[in-house]
Amino acid sequence: MPKIAIYKFLTFFIFAYDALNEPPHLHIAKEKGKRQRSAKIWLATLEVADSGSLSESDLNQAIKIIRDNQQILIDSFNNVKAGKKITTIKFK
Repeated sequence: MPKIAIYKFLTFFIFAYDALNEPPHLHIAKEKGKRQRSAKIWLATLEVADSGSLSESDLNQAIKIIRDNQQILIDSFNNVKAGKKITTIKFK
């Protein structure tokens, strides 16, 4: 489960087996708190495939982060898919 990026309380990650079988997307979860379902957002369209346990506000924040950094995140997804090592991005 490569961690792609962190923004404040949100963690953006990929399930490695998803990268092989699905178009570019990220799973998003809150860093702190009890076990939760991750949201899933398609990187090309910014469509929310699953809101998981995130609130509407958290989802909107995640979409904004993805929109502002879309190409970097797609590149990271593709690097995971290619088996390359990645460094977690820390957004401010």
